Amino acid sequence: MKQATIFFFLLLSGASCNEPAAMGPAEIITPTSPPPTAAPPTPQPPSRPAPPSRPAPPSPWSCTETDYPVYPLTVESYTTLQRVWSPLKPSTLVKAKITTRLLKVTELEKYQENGLGVEEQPGLPWIEHRELAPEFEVGPDATRRSLAWFWQAADPQMIDEESPIRFEAFSQLFRPQGHLIPQVFNAQVQTIRRLSDQSDRPLEFAILAGDLTDGSQRNELQWVLDILNGGIIDPDSGVDDDPIPGPANDYNDPFCAEGFPIPWYPAIGNHETLYNGGFGTITEAIRSASIGGSLYEDSPFPNGFRDGSTPNGDVVSEGNTPPDPRRLVLRLHEILEAILEADGSPIGHGLTQENIEAGIGYYSTHPVPGKPIRLVTLKTVNPDALLGLGHQGYLDTIQFDWLQNELAQADANRELVIVLSHHGSEEIGFTSPVSGEDLQGALLQCEGLVLHLMGHGHQNEKHLVRSEQGGYWELMLASTVDFPMQSRLVEFVDEGNGFLTVYITNVGHNSPQGSLAHKARELSAGKITFLRLIRGDVDDYWEKNSAAQNLVLRLPLSEELQVHLREFTWPSVVESETTLLNL
Repeated sequence: MKQATIFFFLLLSGASCNEPAAMGPAEIITPTSPPPTAAPPTPQPPSRPAPPSRPAPPSPWSCTETDYPVYPLTVESYTTLQRVWSPLKPSTLVKAKITTRLLKVTELEKYQENGLGVEEQPGLPWIEHRELAPEFEVGPDATRRSLAWFWQAADPQMIDEESPIRFEAFSQLFRPQGHLIPQVFNAQVQTIRRLSDQSDRPLEFAILAGDLTDGSQRNELQWVLDILNGGIIDPDSGVDDDPIPGPANDYNDPFCAEGFPIPWYPAIGNHETLYNGGFGTITEAIRSASIGGSLYEDSPFPNGFRDGSTPNGDVVSEGNTPPDPRRLVLRLHEILEAILEADGSPIGHGLTQENIEAGIGYYSTHPVPGKPIRLVTLKTVNPDALLGLGHQGYLDTIQFDWLQNELAQADANRELVIVLSHHGSEEIGFTSPVSGEDLQGALLQCEGLVLHLMGHGHQNEKHLVRSEQGGYWELMLASTVDFPMQSRLVEFVDEGNGFLTVYITNVGHNSPQGSLAHKARELSAGKITFLRLIRGDVDDYWEKNSAAQNLVLRLPLSEELQVHLREFTWPSVVESETTLLNL
């Protein structure tokens, strides 16, 4: 009965089946149309100074001093403005095979012959939204200024597929690409680093919207940190496997990650705090099982792991996997401590020792030193959630009071505000002391709020939250672990005439065809077909996903914010128009 109940829950309210909210009329801005105009800037010193920065390891890390391979990218850089990978539509015959179990999600070798994969399509234009600024006008070129230029990723969900505590034997939760996630996330980071290097100015900071790991294991978290900061990645665990003899040709081969020397700030997700993301609290039994070799039997789903000695990581549902102490499942305070002590910039990545001691995963910082832009990062998870409820968002009253104070301080200091969280307001669950409506109400009161950014749903979605006084945009970002394997670049542009433009540009990893990361993209697109037999058509899924990939949001700026932004010096080059539009 327990399995049936949770299975039903997965089908109806799983994180990957959210649908984008229907929005009002929007204008399409094609990559060849003249870019809109932007405005001037002027900020005031933040209420608290940004923490000191320290360089990524060695300064920065360089793979030229190692013998480990570096995975290449495509010759040309591209975003989803230039080209996009879309899922292939399955034939009626293939759908019938899946329905009758003649084709199983674990049969990776049959995906290509059955037409499951991806195809390259022309890029998607920016879609303009003026709902919050119907009188918008492009500002004079001489007064436009770029206020912020940053990268957002969501749900890397690094996977150790050989772990004995996974659900690999349960088809609904099986990821055919799960054994290739280290290569995928590395490709995403290197794609963004190359775009940053090609820009007039480097990206200023990065934010990660939670679920850095899939199973909250120490080795999974370390792979994420090393890919961000630079290092040698050995994605194997247990014994040293080489399923396809030779270097850099299979998922267990070690490689060098160049890293990306940029300040980064994470949110905490449910996959860092609960058993496999929401199926019970992290107990000593789970921690003990994670470092052993025997399958963990006390789980809500059929357990299993993937055999690291086979070319496709075949699923094993009985027997033992080689043990590994590095697989230890971490609790919240250990996750926070690892982030606090991680290399890279800034020191602590938004966290302080006080966060660790109090088990607090939320914080506020000013990611662009000396500028009036405040990043408020929430912790929307409950480490004590009941079985099956861990996927829901959760916000306690202490954190909510803190949030309201931060927003009030930001308005008093006339700052622009970015709110980052793993869950959106509509995903706050019924057990939360603070409701999603309460959260929306607080954010609607913040004059300087620009965006509420999140992950969790593994889809691109946009949601306009409105009141009589105004409104704001909530933007969910697709994950890097599941199709379409995208992150996004965000730029704020002051038009100099009372309006703010926000450019949202999605980026898929620029991995060449035939690479391990591209293979993962093909497999992840194939998995959609298995899910969509239950949740709807593949074309319908992709149409809704595409509508929230590339956006141009027009927002009003109050007179007080306009005056204050002019007190600061800002870059005059709008990177979205000069760099991204012209790749």
